[in-house]
Amino acid sequence: MGDIRVAIIEDHSLTRIGMRSSLNEQENIQVVGDEATASNGLKLLQSTKPDIAIVDIGLPDRDGIWLVQQFRESLVSETAAQTKVMMLTSFAKEQMVLAAFAAGADSYCVKTIKFELLLEALHITHEGQSWIDPAIARIVLKHTRQSPAAVVKPKPNTTQTVTISTIDPEQASILEADPLTNREMQVLELIVQGYSNNEIAQKLYLSLGSVKVYVRGVLNKLCASDRTQAAVLALRAGLLN
Repeated sequence: MGDIRVAIIEDHSLTRIGMRSSLNEQENIQVVGDEATASNGLKLLQSTKPDIAIVDIGLPDRDGIWLVQQFRESLVSETAAQTKVMMLTSFAKEQMVLAAFAAGADSYCVKTIKFELLLEALHITHEGQSWIDPAIARIVLKHTRQSPAAVVKPKPNTTQTVTISTIDPEQASILEADPLTNREMQVLELIVQGYSNNEIAQKLYLSLGSVKVYVRGVLNKLCASDRTQAAVLALRAGLLN
């Protein structure tokens, strides 16, 4: 397996240099370049086409959302999709958190993240999964509660269902055929909020074994490989409102 090629676009010099130095010290990771602005960052991504782009959402000339969108649009979809995007944002600013989530990046990290977790997020993202910081998940969940997702108006004598238009059609069809139960929805909400299995068991007055069964059911129905991916899919699909 070759090195994971990483590009860093971050305007804070100490953060950028420290991240570059720490990543280059890791086995199988190579930082192919770093820039401090969105315009230069776009050129870097276009020229290097890295495996992972770590992008700060708050750049001095244009924001990271613009950068990611321009990069995706400048290349054919197959080529652009080869670069996974990890968006950096500040969880203290709710508007920026929601903007980062809406940007469609692959993973979302707060800027205060410890390097060990950043490294974990990088590897998970490179493997094709999503990594989302619990602080960001909580803010997005709060927003979805305030602005409920669009729903399909039910026919007489039928139940109301959530429109699942932001996830893969195959995943949506699986959910429609085998929807989450009320208990699974409760478990999913606590997963999104970052609770462990033990904490979920305590909150729902269930045994740990029962919680594991419900968690597995949630992952299977969402076609998610792990809890983080399940949380991302749930938030993008508007399953919680």
